[in-house]
Amino acid sequence: MLFRGSTDSAYGKKLRWDAKTKLQPRLIQRYFSRNQLLNEGVEVFENRSADYTDILHEYFVPRQGLVPFVEDLRTIVPRHKQDLLNVTIGSIDTDEDTFLRYADQPLFAFVMLFHQPRSEEGDTQMQAMTVELIDAVLQAGGRYYLPYRLHATTEQFHIAYPQAKQFFTLKRTYDPQELFQNQFYLKYGRLPDSAE
Repeated sequence: MLFRGSTDSAYGKKLRWDAKTKLQPRLIQRYFSRNQLLNEGVEVFENRSADYTDILHEYFVPRQGLVPFVEDLRTIVPRHKQDLLNVTIGSIDTDEDTFLRYADQPLFAFVMLFHQPRSEEGDTQMQAMTVELIDAVLQAGGRYYLPYRLHATTEQFHIAYPQAKQFFTLKRTYDPQELFQNQFYLKYGRLPDSAE
């Protein structure tokens, strides 16, 4: 209730923060097993509104870019008046296996959950903020996570993932008729002369 009660509410966010930082330590034990921490069902946090949706963003920042990225977050998110519900920061090791990898070095991961209206205006506002956040993470030497909405510009995508040109060349090598396509490929990978 506290989590969902914090949507679109400065008071709700303050109440949730106070409960986490002041009340929770008095109510629970100091040490937890992994099973205790991972036992909470996702349905507790589920958005049940038909008028709003929750949007995940993930940004990956090297140690030297951490402070500049956080400073940018402090200005970009409030300026766009987006409803940020949660930020989880974690540590990511180098990925040696994935072709379009975001972790080409040890990074800090910022996983942010936003709450936005299900409307064209809500999408437009979210896209404007996302483009700025991607610029900020690129400026900090980091990357953004690909599997979400296609808000990144083509230029941002190719800066974040310089191996993309080779990736799409390989894709066309194995699929010269471009039988397999999706919105991601159409926006970032399809050659202009192959458009119908």
